[in-house]
Amino acid sequence: MPYARARLWLGITSVGAWVVLASLLLAIGLPAAWAEAAAADGWSAQASVLVQALLVSIALALPFDLVGGWWLPTRYGRRSDSLASFLLRWGRGVSVQAAVMLTAALALIAAGRLAGVFGAAVMLFLLSLTLLALQPTIAGWVARARQTPVERRIYWESTERGFAGGWVGIPGFEREVQPALWREVLSDDELRAQQVRRDGIVATGSRRRGVWLAIAFNLLGFVLAANLPGAGVENAAQLLVTALGFTVWSFLGLLTLPTPSRAGVYEADAYAAAQGIDPELLISSTRKLDRLQEDESERPDGVEVVFHPVPSVDNRVMRLRGGVRAWGAHHATRNALYLSWACLGFLARAVHCNAGRPEVWVILPAD
Repeated sequence: MPYARARLWLGITSVGAWVVLASLLLAIGLPAAWAEAAAADGWSAQASVLVQALLVSIALALPFDLVGGWWLPTRYGRRSDSLASFLLRWGRGVSVQAAVMLTAALALIAAGRLAGVFGAAVMLFLLSLTLLALQPTIAGWVARARQTPVERRIYWESTERGFAGGWVGIPGFEREVQPALWREVLSDDELRAQQVRRDGIVATGSRRRGVWLAIAFNLLGFVLAANLPGAGVENAAQLLVTALGFTVWSFLGLLTLPTPSRAGVYEADAYAAAQGIDPELLISSTRKLDRLQEDESERPDGVEVVFHPVPSVDNRVMRLRGGVRAWGAHHATRNALYLSWACLGFLARAVHCNAGRPEVWVILPAD
């Protein structure tokens, strides 16, 4: 089985397990001890329940992280880390993510107590903007990497060769994160071709649409989940039930948001070609970058439609050579996953592209 397909099955299993667990807990309820503790007004009680829940989620995710971050990459020759080295990287990443989630959860409860679901939704919006603004900083905390800022670009030296960077920050104030490895792998002309298409992601408005679609999708799911039986935003137990409902909602996003995300990739390719970039340069550089990631230049249409927000290289080549234009919302799927940290999104690092890979938990794999 190829590496890409092995990762896909890992993602299917991981996401499926979380959705089943979330559905089961929605049906039978949270542990009684958590519900009783969360009934107290004290913030220490709320924090205690949330910390316990986060520790349980970390323990449940560990087997999938171990397979996705160490066993599969080692077996397929993608990395040569020892288990101890992986656990250190993983421990750093989950600690930062848990701290961010805990802080966001307490902020949501505070806003919920002040103004109900509406107040929590406003807080979620503000937290989403904060996560966007701090994205490169948080990514650096999660996975130590050398960063070299140059104007609107940050050159990023990652230990994960599949790290692809991309645009980070609030729309209108974004910066591009570019892997330092690209300058070694691509020729000067190929690098320029990729830089022009990256510029096109912003110039066409596709990046802006992808961010706002992700935020809107998360906000809608959060509000709907907060109105489920037993859910709410005024204590930790209610918020955890909301998070379980949101997990199911996030699963629906994994099925629907890839379509506009793929269109955003096609749109950027078409933009570069319209700017005079030789399509063959785009094709050759795209093939090289694909080999750094999962090395899957083609895949069945059914698999791509359901599971992949970044289209296969062969599909991109076909559209480029055919001069097909598109209009999309770039990276909407994976923006939504990262921004779901703000409301305890348990699928945020459970998908096939980032399970067990802290280097791409914050800046997820992109085209």
